[in-house]
Amino acid sequence: MNRVKEQSIVKALAQQDAAAALKAIMGLYHEMLYWHIRKLVMVHEDADDVLQNTYMKIYKGLPNFKQKSSVKTWVYRIAYNESMRHLEKAGRQGMVLSEEMTENYWGKLRADPYFDADACEERLHGFMAELPERKRQIFVMKYFEELTFEGIADLLKMNTNSVKTSFYAMKKQLEEQMKTAI
Repeated sequence: MNRVKEQSIVKALAQQDAAAALKAIMGLYHEMLYWHIRKLVMVHEDADDVLQNTYMKIYKGLPNFKQKSSVKTWVYRIAYNESMRHLEKAGRQGMVLSEEMTENYWGKLRADPYFDADACEERLHGFMAELPERKRQIFVMKYFEELTFEGIADLLKMNTNSVKTSFYAMKKQLEEQMKTAI
């Protein structure tokens, strides 16, 4: 089904109908893009702002999209770059969250009407909140968004093996934390 919808995007691009292509992109990827951005910037209001900027960049970039990658990879890259711009502007890119910031993150997350978690999810998000920014990005893209290691490496401009090593180390660390919690 998604392949058919992505073909409608390619068809709209071939007809040079940027409005129809953007509408199809929004229909197919809106929720995935929102949660991708949200996991990076961590605040609903910021995620909405970044998503809006992402759609503007997508619309402006549609005439130049050469289909060297899938539409999904292309829009994820734009969303990722916009998220990084936002974090950089906010002075948060690449930093490790302090205990106070982790508590603030949790407070906002628990108060957020869009977040509903059981105890296991809380532990997972607690684990993620303590990760450095780059490691959290890798974990989110692989674990939640099921991107390939190659796609993540391309988005983050990293070596594929480094992405794999980082992910599997974090996965093992998370598994150990979850075992001790049981």
